[in-house]
Amino acid sequence: MEIKMDKKDAVKKYMMLYMGLGMCFGVSIGLVFGRILYPDNMSMGICFGLPIGMYIDMTIGTAKDKRLSENIMKICRIEAISGSSDTMIYSLDKNGTEKEYRVTEKKMKAEKFVVNDRVAEETDGSLVSLESK
Repeated sequence: MEIKMDKKDAVKKYMMLYMGLGMCFGVSIGLVFGRILYPDNMSMGICFGLPIGMYIDMTIGTAKDKRLSENIMKICRIEAISGSSDTMIYSLDKNGTEKEYRVTEKKMKAEKFVVNDRVAEETDGSLVSLESK
């Protein structure tokens, strides 16, 4: 099984999240720099801080999305673990190798995993959904 991605299927999960964080931090850092550089008009710092914060965090988020899209997988089945609230998720990677992941009930509710969803493995070994729900 080979997983193909179109331009419209590109992963943008973290780019959008980090862009929002960059805007928040950019405004606050811009206020500080604005107060230092322009004591009479601290809003001038926001003009510089906002785009700089957005750009830095969008770059970080895009790099993370690129890494995730290189390791994209599809969920082939989901099974409940008897005697536990955890769930086993089985996914196929781009080479057709089946991998299994133990997912907690809390993570299952947060990510809303379903069969045929695109997923990827984080650096800590956990599973993350690439679908926007």
